[in-house]
Amino acid sequence: EKEKEKEKEKEKEKEKEKEKEEEEEKVKEVEDDGQ
Repeated sequence: EKEKEKEKEKEKEKEKEKEKEEEEEKVKEVEDDGQ
């Protein structure tokens, strides 16, 4: 059971990381458009 919980936590962390990267990509694109 605990192993499954750990797996879920890892998945959540990965999702957060991906979202953060996507946000940074968007910001970069906006900055490029602004120049």
